[in-house]
Amino acid sequence: AKIYLPKRTYSLASEKQIQFQKVSIRNTKTRWGSCSHKNNISLSLHLMKLPYELIDYVILHELAHILVKNHSKKFWETLEKICPNSKELDKKLKNYDLINFYFE
Repeated sequence: AKIYLPKRTYSLASEKQIQFQKVSIRNTKTRWGSCSHKNNISLSLHLMKLPYELIDYVILHELAHILVKNHSKKFWETLEKICPNSKELDKKLKNYDLINFYFE
């Protein structure tokens, strides 16, 4: 996770031309990822237990927060532009419960 997730984040950010400050990997219990107001991205190491398409979705979701800092309609439109099929991927992600991964 500490090698793959930062590399993948930098790769997707470069591809989508979105700049962020830094990325950190944490053993989180409640969130797959987050983006601070300073544009620092934090990702859960438990992402590695998800299918790759969902890992990318979470990373792109956090990168979209660089552009729109909330979950407004504009955010979801922005996410859809950088991650086509984001609504379907979001539904798939809801089938995974992070708290269950934490205790595995």
